[in-house]
Amino acid sequence: MSSSSAVSSEMLRQWMKSVVTMTIEGVAMGEHPFGAGVFTDSGKQIAVAHNQVVSRCDPTAHAEVMAIGKAAKKLGDPDLSGLWLVSTGEPCPMCLAAIGLAGIEHVAYGASASTIETANFGTLGLTASELAEQLSPPIQLTGGILEYDCSALLINHRKKDSDDG
Repeated sequence: MSSSSAVSSEMLRQWMKSVVTMTIEGVAMGEHPFGAGVFTDSGKQIAVAHNQVVSRCDPTAHAEVMAIGKAAKKLGDPDLSGLWLVSTGEPCPMCLAAIGLAGIEHVAYGASASTIETANFGTLGLTASELAEQLSPPIQLTGGILEYDCSALLINHRKKDSDDG
């Protein structure tokens, strides 16, 4: 089981840099500006993914869900207990549920739910911090990792009113 004290803020920033790079690749392909990755607390990258809602025409193809799926497939196990998930944005309720179902108890994110809303991406009116405490076991959230970079991606690539997901 990982411990939040076992991961330094420098390591979280390094992980987020990998995730931001993947997010930029997704944006260049016309995807929404979200990315996520799954990492071990010792620093090994298991999987990184960007949002694929547009290309898959699938409202559930959020970056967190894609990264969790890639990590489970790579490890040959749907139980990702002891791993960290890093996301450019505060996870939505669907993604936080997927994180919990995968057994991930530690999440670090960049942009807050309010920034996500400002960029016209919905959060369904429920923040990750509100939902995380209600899950069993609760998910520990660490926000504000490379917040400026992650927020800039969202604000500079706002969702148009005609977009889905």
